[in-house]
Amino acid sequence: MKNLCSTAKNGSEKATQRLFSAEGSLHIYSNLPTVLTPAELYQAKENSLLKNALNNCNIYIIATRKRILIDPNHFFEKEGIFFGDFWVQKPDGFEAVPFQWAIPKNLIEKNIPYKLSVSPAGTHLFVVFDDKNISFPVHLIVSQCKSFLIDRDTDLDVLYIGQAIGKSKVRSAVDRLLNHSTFQRILCDMVTFDPQSEILLLLYQFGQSKMFISTGGDMNAEPLASADEERAHLKRMSNPKLTRHSQIALAEAGLIRYFQPCYNTQLKSSDFSNRKKIKIIEKLLTQDLTGLIVEICTANVNSRLRTDVAPPVDMNARFDSDVLNGTRLESTADKLEWAAELHAMAHSHFANFPLTTSEERDTFMHGMVWCGETEREDFMKA
Repeated sequence: MKNLCSTAKNGSEKATQRLFSAEGSLHIYSNLPTVLTPAELYQAKENSLLKNALNNCNIYIIATRKRILIDPNHFFEKEGIFFGDFWVQKPDGFEAVPFQWAIPKNLIEKNIPYKLSVSPAGTHLFVVFDDKNISFPVHLIVSQCKSFLIDRDTDLDVLYIGQAIGKSKVRSAVDRLLNHSTFQRILCDMVTFDPQSEILLLLYQFGQSKMFISTGGDMNAEPLASADEERAHLKRMSNPKLTRHSQIALAEAGLIRYFQPCYNTQLKSSDFSNRKKIKIIEKLLTQDLTGLIVEICTANVNSRLRTDVAPPVDMNARFDSDVLNGTRLESTADKLEWAAELHAMAHSHFANFPLTTSEERDTFMHGMVWCGETEREDFMKA
């Protein structure tokens, strides 16, 4: 594929040449994740229903945070609401953080007698019936409860990102993690060097995508392509021939490059715009695509993903306080909808990468600033 646009110096002035009037990027996204503890991973191996439910999970994240426990000695229930305290590790030691959690109505609406208990270690809450016990791990309670936990209590530090999709037979993230040397190393390291932290596994179903096509750039530069070439270019961008395997490989590559997890050894420093590209990026370029966007969200987990190089979005920097509070909205329904949108934004990351160098193009996506770049030149001032 030819470069979409190029910049050449002519004396002291910069002359832009543009091949096409539009350029496109592939936006890959997923369903919200399923979260497991390492112990639940091995339960999934034995539980066919759970394993089948996770069969389509193809990207996994191994993450950690300081352990959150439930105080097993002080709690009570009132009208289907569990009231208790989390024990949360702070710099000065553990601190009690009150919370309340609504017991799922489908468990208790039939008026069958039950009682509540907490495991002695504080890792699970149990709804106990005469014939069975139903357990709820702390991470699930954290994702559903009302509490005074702050973001840094619940943030998840990304340690490793991988993919699992079989070439000749079905293989899920569960299958991969059950036989994963790096995962075993992480567990050993945590037990030895950071026993007060917990490991959580986030399993995603990637493979959904959509196209972004932009006419951004130096609009004064006339495209060099003919009308027929423009139509063929637009058709290639609109209907890229990429397999599901390719999209998952692109999602993994983009997320590793974006988060740069400490236990990943490959792709962390890859320059997707480098002339010597990894094969999966070359496939995108053959489809006339010059940008990659990988979206990942943890809104249902109520915990933000982070690394030193990829902190969570600062909502206070993005919006004024009155916008965050929804004070300009009139109806309660609008305020609730806006609060849900803000929650999703706060728990989302967008890994944005150009696949061409700045010398090969003027701008992309109407002036989007890609990872590692500064503000682009404003051609409208010329």
